[in-house]
Amino acid sequence: MENDQEKNVNPDTELRRRAEKQLGWTALPLSSKSLKEEDQARLLHELQVHQVELELQNAELREARDELEAANVELEAFNFSVSHELRCPLTIINCYCQQIEGLDGDQLNEQSLELVREIYESTVRMSQLIDALLKYSKITKAHVFRQPVDLSNMAQGIAAALVHTAAGRPDFKTFPGVVADGDPVLLRSLLENLIGNAWKYAGHLKGATIEFGVDKADGSTVYFVRDNGPGFDMVYADRLFIPFLRLNKSDSGGFGIGLATAAKIVKLHGGRIWVKSAPDQGATFFFTLGQENYC
Repeated sequence: MENDQEKNVNPDTELRRRAEKQLGWTALPLSSKSLKEEDQARLLHELQVHQVELELQNAELREARDELEAANVELEAFNFSVSHELRCPLTIINCYCQQIEGLDGDQLNEQSLELVREIYESTVRMSQLIDALLKYSKITKAHVFRQPVDLSNMAQGIAAALVHTAAGRPDFKTFPGVVADGDPVLLRSLLENLIGNAWKYAGHLKGATIEFGVDKADGSTVYFVRDNGPGFDMVYADRLFIPFLRLNKSDSGGFGIGLATAAKIVKLHGGRIWVKSAPDQGATFFFTLGQENYC
């Protein structure tokens, strides 16, 4: 019965309860003061309660505004991707098909094979982009099911797989015994994107090193993925975690979704992600996982 009553609490009543709780008041105490003094005290109390109510409402509005602005940024980037990224492979397919139709009979064999190969590669890339879009869409709607996760073992497994599927053989180092409280599926995707990103830019270099580890900062557990690759100017760092935006516009090896996915996963866990880098000095991606207390 009490639970049903709690569910039906008027929002204004709940806001007042929160305001009075913040003030440390629940009711005005009875006293032997004159009626005028009691009225003044009651008026002062009401004014203070309304002030706190306004502050709470403003805080909620600011949070809603920030979430809306972030959603609008993602939507704008998504629209650009649909209008540009998906259109380019289709344009290539169209042009090459027209060229095949215009070839002379004696040229058809050799040149047609080359053009068909280009068509195939374009369709593969388009398919990969669609898959990436679908994965990112699923991440944005995911629910976090927390449990202890051995990140050290997970990172080692991801690196072992990259040895067979990606270029380069960097020296991969992992701090032992790193355990976090989080969703194992989402955390695997997080590490795959961060380690894969480091492998992509540093893995093919001579003497390349990639490291996964953990540290403490201001009482919080901070995880990191570090590489000694080419690095980048931090002036462009804000682009890294926005979907479909690449740090390097000439980069044809990705879609600008991996790091955005990593950032979304960290946010779902109540944590934050940031990066430190400089040209020719590698890059280090740091992240926390909210209320976790493992290390």
